[in-house]
Amino acid sequence: MGQPEGSRLADYGRSAAASMRRVFPRREIMLRTDARVRFFRISSGFQLSAAAALAVFGGWAAFASVSYVFHDDVIAAKNNEILNVRLSYRSLLNEVSGYQNKVSALTRELDKNHGQMLNLVETNETLQKNLKSAETRREDRESKHRQVVAMREALKSRLDEIEREMRSLNTHNFQLMGNLNVVATDLEQAISDRDEAQAEGKRLQGIVDDLEGKLADLHESEKDIVARLTKTTAENIESIENVLARTGLNVEKLLARADIEEQKGQGGPVIPATPDNEPALRLKADLETLDSKLARWDDLQELMYQLPLQPPLDFYSVSSHYGKRRDPINRRWAMHYGTDMTSRRRAPIYATAAGTVKFAAYKGRYGRLVVIDHGQGLETRYGHLHKILVKKGQKVEYRHKIGLLGNTGRSTGPHLHYELHVNGRPRNPWKFIKAGRYVLQR
Repeated sequence: MGQPEGSRLADYGRSAAASMRRVFPRREIMLRTDARVRFFRISSGFQLSAAAALAVFGGWAAFASVSYVFHDDVIAAKNNEILNVRLSYRSLLNEVSGYQNKVSALTRELDKNHGQMLNLVETNETLQKNLKSAETRREDRESKHRQVVAMREALKSRLDEIEREMRSLNTHNFQLMGNLNVVATDLEQAISDRDEAQAEGKRLQGIVDDLEGKLADLHESEKDIVARLTKTTAENIESIENVLARTGLNVEKLLARADIEEQKGQGGPVIPATPDNEPALRLKADLETLDSKLARWDDLQELMYQLPLQPPLDFYSVSSHYGKRRDPINRRWAMHYGTDMTSRRRAPIYATAAGTVKFAAYKGRYGRLVVIDHGQGLETRYGHLHKILVKKGQKVEYRHKIGLLGNTGRSTGPHLHYELHVNGRPRNPWKFIKAGRYVLQR
């Protein structure tokens, strides 16, 4: 028979505990302070918890880095959408202008045809009056003809002359009837052309109304896109400003200095641009607001890249903070202008921001010292190094390996003395490191 379920679970538990003890055996850390020696025991459970916490932290850091890298691609895609919408909007405006010109031409043609119709009507009335007058004269001639017939023997010569005149009048009458038919045909054609022009005008008006509706929808779409981009940019600006505020720096002064350094020559006469209509004016104002916020966001991001917001060591503990303390050697009160970080001997030390190596050599109490100039009056110092891996004048990027942790100079044990100066004045580096942690949390 097999073992009971409870016994198997107990065996599994003992096996797991034994595996954990093999992977994470109990460790002891010895700390020596002057003549005192203290021991700290680290249990297997604590080591397992620390390893799990580091794994979670590493995953979160990777996710935050990927999100940060692809954020610029999202902004670039949105900018391309705004440009395409602008081009579509201008194309629609050109089409509407062309249709308006066609409608104006058709309206002028209709007015011209209407004037011709009025002239034809007046000509017709005149012809009808002439026709009536001719009929009256013909009746008079017939009356005279009857008289002439009665007096034919006496006035035969006169009768022949009257007959010739009658034939001439009949020919003229037929000509008038032909002209009247031609005028009627032209009038019918003009009426048909007018009806076709009216139908075409209604069709074009429908097209214009449809285009105006599309333009209104386009304006609303552009307005929504600009509003969303403006809101997102404002939130990003607020987030960066909160991070920079934690460092204690005057952000506006740093940005003003950067603007002065990057300023370029410009000029020319002022010619104010007048928008075509009220929606265009509102869209232009929204775009100007968005452009100003994007410019400030770019400036703040550029400033963030220049600030040393990350620690110079991967794994460390702080043995002495910035500020007043008792000197570890003579036990007198003294001002400590840096942060002491302890770690294993020869642990790699990294540049906390991009910059130029200003000093890389042995310097008195600092021992082997590296000084990096980050621009904007920012400078970091790394003291008591075991070995220096950079040279003076060398350009370094963020996380560039600059040296190994050591115990040179005035030091009681292996550690890194890390200082941060702004415009020649020392600042508390721990404020910048905490601000960097806040960036990772975001």
